[in-house]
Amino acid sequence: MSFFKEFDQKPFEYLSLLLILLIGAVLFVSFAFNPSSQRRVIYLTSAFYFFWSLYHHYRRGDLHLSIVVEYLVIIFFALVLLGSTIL
Repeated sequence: MSFFKEFDQKPFEYLSLLLILLIGAVLFVSFAFNPSSQRRVIYLTSAFYFFWSLYHHYRRGDLHLSIVVEYLVIIFFALVLLGSTIL
């Protein structure tokens, strides 16, 4: 229930995250025949996600080094996973 309460208090933050991820997914699929553009989309989406997460946790007041490292690990995993799907 905590997520829904937080979503009701800050809908713009979560809708902006959804928009970042949706735009990234659509662009990734639309550049299916251009691997270098797909890599750029992955890098840009990852960067936007990282900066969104910093902003989000800063606003919540719980931005710590461990959270930054956690997001970097998640982004690195996504870069490896998606990057390996590109020929």
